[in-house]
Amino acid sequence: MISRRWIPVLALFLLVVLPDVAHACPVCFDPREENRAAFLATTVFMSLFPLGMVGGLGLWLRKRARELRGLPPLEEESSPEE
Repeated sequence: MISRRWIPVLALFLLVVLPDVAHACPVCFDPREENRAAFLATTVFMSLFPLGMVGGLGLWLRKRARELRGLPPLEEESSPEE
C-alpha cells in the first residue's frame, strides 16, 4: 500500500508525465480557431467584468462619501479658480 506522503508526489508525477489528464475541459482546446477565440474572449470578459464592478462600486462609494461630507466633486477641485 502507498504511504500517504507519496500520494502528492505521485499525483505531481502523473501531471508532469500525462499533461492531457490535467485539462479541465476538452472543448476549451478545440482546434477550430473560431471556438478558441470565443473561449478566450469569454475568459477575458469573465475575468475583467467583476473587477470593473468592484472598481465602479469603489468610485461610487468615494463620490457618495464626498457628497455626504459636503465636499465638492473631484472635477471641480482640479479646475483653476478665476
